Amino acid sequence: MIHGDADGTASVTAPDTLFAPERDAHPDDIYDYYARFREAAPTARGQEGWAGGDPALVLLRHADVHASLRDSRLGKEWRHLAPPGEPPHEPEPKSFGDVARHFMLFRDPPDHTRLRSTANMAFTPRHVTNMREPIANLASRLVAGLRERDEPADLIASFAYPLPVLVIAGILGVPEEDFPRFRDWAAVIAAAIDLPVTGLAAFVQRADQTSSELVDYLSWIVAQRRADPRDDLISSLIAAETAEGKIDEHELIATLILLLVAGHETTVNLIGNGTLALLRHPDQWRALVDDPSLARNATEELLRYDSPVQMTTRLAFEDMEVAGMPIRRGTEVFFVLGSANRDPRAFEAPDTLDIRRNVGRIMSFGMGIHFCLGAPLARLEGEIAFQTLAREAPDLCLATGTPRWRAGLILRGLHDLPVTIAR
Repeated sequence: MIHGDADGTASVTAPDTLFAPERDAHPDDIYDYYARFREAAPTARGQEGWAGGDPALVLLRHADVHASLRDSRLGKEWRHLAPPGEPPHEPEPKSFGDVARHFMLFRDPPDHTRLRSTANMAFTPRHVTNMREPIANLASRLVAGLRERDEPADLIASFAYPLPVLVIAGILGVPEEDFPRFRDWAAVIAAAIDLPVTGLAAFVQRADQTSSELVDYLSWIVAQRRADPRDDLISSLIAAETAEGKIDEHELIATLILLLVAGHETTVNLIGNGTLALLRHPDQWRALVDDPSLARNATEELLRYDSPVQMTTRLAFEDMEVAGMPIRRGTEVFFVLGSANRDPRAFEAPDTLDIRRNVGRIMSFGMGIHFCLGAPLARLEGEIAFQTLAREAPDLCLATGTPRWRAGLILRGLHDLPVTIAR
């Protein structure tokens, strides 16, 4: 159980204490909450019903997260747990469930391998390297827009959001005039990938409606590219579908939706969370301003310090032992990436932000076969974003002491981040 100490803080009294950050922790205190669990025992137990069976097993220590994410007995697809001979559940056409079952994020080999290898054509090292100059030019234009504001500006809406969404939409070949629609769509789909805490019925209805709109929109774009191929990822994926048979129509649309959302949602959070951390640590911000070449290492440290993805999940496909705990087939396992990144067994003084740190092996992009496909692009966008802010907005300051966090267990990001730039 969670009990209150005399000073009003929560303490862990047993390894089987219910892990429920959505109920018991404020976003500003989330790492203290993780630490109490992490230091009490190697594992914790999640709420019953998360997986429809045994309480979830929660891993918080770096070594356990790193090792278990590579265990092939832990996977993503619920269908592997269906009784033999039972027909698979077929969601309604164009519902979120119908779309999501084709996401590579929720697939295991061999389907995951096939879908990932097809989508990976957009994220090869050469392709990502060639994007440095266009991304840098875009970042400079966005910062110039920030500097023109007389009143506090929202860094999320004016910089952290448009930078990655313009990049990923350009990679895919989506018309620029449609970009404003993506934020609303992406927010709903990202929340659906996360764990809704309240209002489930209304949430499902909204996610289904958004999925239907996205499927219709992207089907229209795909039809255009079939008739008139261009030098963009949508045309390349169509070629893979028709010539190589690597991906079918449903998988094509689902992959485009996932890339649109995952291609910018986590990077928005990286830039927003990272800028907040830097401005809350003036010595670190000043170090970056004095030497913008630190931006690449600073990006790694900011990914570690306040990861845009806090958790990921797997399912046990057999009775097994994880981090010394026996679990039954069907048990859901939660990997708390944010906790692993603050584990003192893996990082010296983990709660200290140090952009000169030799960061080491962070868990922010996961591990194993589901390691984030877009990690190289996200790292590049983060590096350029922080470097550009340091060079072109050295007098950047927070305009609020209480930024608003979005609700969620898996994704961690800000609603907005009011800032000012001295003229």
